[in-house]
Amino acid sequence: LDSGQEFQNNMLRQGLPLLQCAALVLLLVGTADGAAISGCRELGFTETLVCSKCDRLAEAVKDEELVKECRSCCTQDVEETIKKAAKATLEICN
Repeated sequence: LDSGQEFQNNMLRQGLPLLQCAALVLLLVGTADGAAISGCRELGFTETLVCSKCDRLAEAVKDEELVKECRSCCTQDVEETIKKAAKATLEICN
């Protein structure tokens, strides 16, 4: 083998285990997120569940375990602020 081919073979032997480790880490991270979403779906909750709905659920039913599961699957609500004017004037021009 010439030195170029030998270099490529060495790099392949050294780089392959590192590439395999990186692929395994990515697979595990993706599986963990997928498992959480899948678990929430199995419980009957969707990805669009907001935590204020869990608060309403807690008021309606007294099942602490169900509310706990709801809170583990929800995302925080985004508060929209509505600004109101203290006064408005309407002028009609002819």
